[in-house]
Amino acid sequence: MALAMLFSAVPVFAAPFKADNNPQIVANYATGDHGIPGEPATHTGADVVMQAGNSGNFQQWFYGFADENSGIMEGDHSVWKLSKDGTCPSNTFAMTVGPNNFWGDYLVQGATYCIRTNDFHQTK
Repeated sequence: MALAMLFSAVPVFAAPFKADNNPQIVANYATGDHGIPGEPATHTGADVVMQAGNSGNFQQWFYGFADENSGIMEGDHSVWKLSKDGTCPSNTFAMTVGPNNFWGDYLVQGATYCIRTNDFHQTK
């Protein structure tokens, strides 16, 4: 049941951007350029990544602007789930963490993550 909740298509609006003292937060940037797995554009805004306990799974929240949608605020919520066998469901983006990883040193080197991103777009 919990797995179904992780890959829910419901947009997430309550990002933990002000939760600086949360020990599960592994990255917290109030502003800057960020990547969203599976999306080609650069995103500029706030980005927070939290680890889900000791599972090796993560959640990423972004809120700001994407190059592809100039002038439109948008939010992205991504769930990064470790693949047990190196494969991912067809509705996810598969990413293997390599030696030149720029996504974060908290990720498992050589592991494949199945990433699902839900977008919620705002107007100007």
